[in-house]
Amino acid sequence: MKTMIIYSTTYEYTKDCAERLKEYLAGEVIVVNATTDVIPQLDDIDNVLIGGSIYMGKIQKNMKEFCASNVALLKDKRLGLFLCCGLPEKFEQAMADAFPQELLKNALAKECFGGELRTKRMNLVHKMIAKLMIKAAVKEGKELIKQMPENIGKMAATFNR
Repeated sequence: MKTMIIYSTTYEYTKDCAERLKEYLAGEVIVVNATTDVIPQLDDIDNVLIGGSIYMGKIQKNMKEFCASNVALLKDKRLGLFLCCGLPEKFEQAMADAFPQELLKNALAKECFGGELRTKRMNLVHKMIAKLMIKAAVKEGKELIKQMPENIGKMAATFNR
């Protein structure tokens, strides 16, 4: 069984999640950064796991375009979709905005891997937005952004069956 994990990332949290997911999956696993790598042909790939990170409510443009232009090919694969986002309560809406409806319907698994604020890597604008988010969350008594590694294991278990 061959699996390809295709992801886009801004501050590397999604990359770390994709690498962790690879460790849990059985068989041959290829990990591809859609931002920096050429995505290989998917013809001999059994499982395709696609993910990205959500910033300002949106997934990376290149990931959205890749999915939209490859719906016909992807819908016939064993498909998994994941997002790294700091607001898990908005996961369903983020998924609906990030991926074509046909892929959402055909996905065997859809998971939120949580998020992590990596402020040392952020540009000034994103740092300011992150500070505002933290301040608002504390004021409202909401839980701050957290990682959700249990969902990485859950997705892997689905595709190892």
